[in-house]
Amino acid sequence: MKPEAVRSVLADRAETRREALSERWGDAPHRVRPVTGVAEYDFPATPDEIFPWVAVCFVVEDGRVLLVQDSGHSSVWEPPGGKGEVRSTSKKVNGEYREQGEALRASEKASGGRREPVESVAETAERETREETGIECDVTDLLFTETLRFDYGNGVHVPVLQAGFVARRVGGAIRPTAAAIENVSWYPCSDLPDGTQFAAEIESLRTSR
Repeated sequence: MKPEAVRSVLADRAETRREALSERWGDAPHRVRPVTGVAEYDFPATPDEIFPWVAVCFVVEDGRVLLVQDSGHSSVWEPPGGKGEVRSTSKKVNGEYREQGEALRASEKASGGRREPVESVAETAERETREETGIECDVTDLLFTETLRFDYGNGVHVPVLQAGFVARRVGGAIRPTAAAIENVSWYPCSDLPDGTQFAAEIESLRTSR
């Protein structure tokens, strides 16, 4: 597909998902992020070659928020979060998985070859929190949505929806399993480390939650 066609499809998908989130959780502030350069990567040949969304999770308990340090990010501390997952048939490690792969290929064929997400945006937030911190949580509210824009060096900006959710802890203990996570800790919403990402959003939770 031509880059403009890929951008157009992704823009439509991002807006459709934003509207669906608003219907499910109610209206939330929306903004458009400055363009992020990613010229070291190839422009996606189709809309399905890029992750469907990004979810960020603000787990708040007793006036504290759960934060992580990720070795792959520039922020000193940030809420857990990550990319939505889609169906994939690329990994086959044994006969049982091959059978699963056949089922997934049949599903993709039925959907015209489109890779379908296997989780909701809120479920992404919950899963990423569990994987990055060991804390189990339930999403309770939508805090914001925003459009991320990626520039692959050809002048066509690729839009992806990012959503920030508020969540409550329901179990687990700090025990990160994601390799990139260096530290996990609870911090008072009113006393965050310098450079914390989404500091303004976290500060708003101090008085409203």
